[in-house]
Amino acid sequence: MADAIQRLVAGGGLQTVFQPIIDGSTGVPVGYEALTRGPEGGPFEPATALIAAAASAGISIALERACLKSALRSFRELQLEGRLFVNLRPQTLLDWRDLARWLAAEAAAHRMDLHDVVLEVTEHGLTQDETALAAAVAPLRALGCDIAIDDLGAGSSGLKTWAAVRPDYVKVDRYFVAGIEQDAVRGEILRSVVDMGRVTGCHIIAEGIENPEQCALVLDLGVDFLQGYLLGRPQRVPRLDAAALAALETVKPGATADCAEHLVRPIPGVPSFMQVAEVVDLFRRNPGWTALAVLESKRPVGLVHRDELLIFLSRPLHPEVYNRKPIASVMTRETVQIEARSRLDQVSRVVTARSSHRQRDDFIITRNGLYLGLGRTIDLLRQITAQQIQTARHSNPLTGLPGNREIDTHLSQWIARRRRFVACHLDLDHFKAFNDAYGYARGDQVLLHVAQVITRMVRPRVDFVGHVGGDDFVFLLRSEDWCLRLTALMEELGASLASFHSSEHREAGGLDGIDRDGSHRRFPLLSVSVAAVEVDGAQPVSAEHVAERLRHTKHLAKAQPGCACLLVAGDRLIDLLSRVETPARTADSAAPLAVASS
Repeated sequence: MADAIQRLVAGGGLQTVFQPIIDGSTGVPVGYEALTRGPEGGPFEPATALIAAAASAGISIALERACLKSALRSFRELQLEGRLFVNLRPQTLLDWRDLARWLAAEAAAHRMDLHDVVLEVTEHGLTQDETALAAAVAPLRALGCDIAIDDLGAGSSGLKTWAAVRPDYVKVDRYFVAGIEQDAVRGEILRSVVDMGRVTGCHIIAEGIENPEQCALVLDLGVDFLQGYLLGRPQRVPRLDAAALAALETVKPGATADCAEHLVRPIPGVPSFMQVAEVVDLFRRNPGWTALAVLESKRPVGLVHRDELLIFLSRPLHPEVYNRKPIASVMTRETVQIEARSRLDQVSRVVTARSSHRQRDDFIITRNGLYLGLGRTIDLLRQITAQQIQTARHSNPLTGLPGNREIDTHLSQWIARRRRFVACHLDLDHFKAFNDAYGYARGDQVLLHVAQVITRMVRPRVDFVGHVGGDDFVFLLRSEDWCLRLTALMEELGASLASFHSSEHREAGGLDGIDRDGSHRRFPLLSVSVAAVEVDGAQPVSAEHVAERLRHTKHLAKAQPGCACLLVAGDRLIDLLSRVETPARTADSAAPLAVASS
């Protein structure tokens, strides 16, 4: 077996296949991952068998060298566009001392720009000495290569390696993508990884995308790039799945008003080899420019500030010494770079985290690592202020929860994206009588309490809570344990609302008041009625139909004494408190909603 693997590696019998990596915002490939296989039908065809045999024979580095050579050659022969992603074991990076020199020579032989190469370090077998690994990738970065951590979450030291290596890309292990449509916890973990990527300027790639629902969910969580069988299988000549890309058009996110892309000032960057005198001339011809990004192969490597440069050149003999030097010799290398799709709150945290003596107004905005333009702190503050004003304008002034506009937007978007969720409408019972007896200030305390209980019971950033107005609340639940959350909500409100009444009314079990017809009558204590409609997204349904079903179900819930929570699930009406089921009846002749069973 050892002789066979040695002959295979030495004889160039390896084959390279490529799998596309897709930009989730455009549907365009940003690159291809090179995967090595042995001869088709042979014992070494699977990559796992190939790697194990090479390790057993003591030729792991020879195998890595052959894989890299094959990947570079095949990528160039196929004239593939975008970036080449290649895998390296962590131990190879530590043991292969002249890797940088060899890779530079090999890339030159194949006319490959190393700025187009991304080296993936798999988390499997990651060393515990992250400092040594960071030192090992430094010379590769100096050549222009980007670094990726592969299979994040599959090992035990991925986050420590992330902090030490500062990768340009992180590929999340397929475990967190597989089953994400049934497991909200995996989605929350992936969302946290995306947030870390935004803050650290790292692109997140979700591997293992195998169906449209997974694709839609990871895009909704903010993942940058996608890879998986749904979009294209590993092949010698890679092909994109046309049907999958067409479906991607319906779910891919666009730039929103709360992302960094809207801060871009399209000020051109300058190449790192441009002479200092030429940059000074650019500043003089464009007095509104306060900084310029310095680029290498369209990728920012530094920033030069107008005032600092002019002050620097005002010193004796400095113009004579530096005017003909490249701008890279005087630029600031420690810059803030923001991905275009970063949320404004993330941008704010990164920009304001800079130490005060390095604080500058300008920062760099990139898209997929390429220079897009400059941003300014003053524009960021204006955008955040405008966002806060817009949010306040459409929020309930008492509870601060989103109002009708946001409720309608979320409901329509979730339906359009075929999300599976439960729409709920909560209404307080006998609230008018309570206000008449205790006053509106006390009534506002009740509304704030209800808003706080609902907000506490839902899953942040997964579920949505809105306040229609008065004592009407709408919340949309995507959490997998929505039924437990809804039950806990009913239990807490059922136990706490009575405390807002006086002891006299609690002992009497009610209070006297005047109904809407002007008649005197006895009213029970405060309670809540909740109508819920479960939508599975499998069949098209309109927001109006969901709203009508909620309206009718709320009418049924309010007809019951005390707290009530009724769920419409398919053709069934379920009392979630008593677990009694009856056939659901609609208020009109419309067909029942397409909803999942409870």
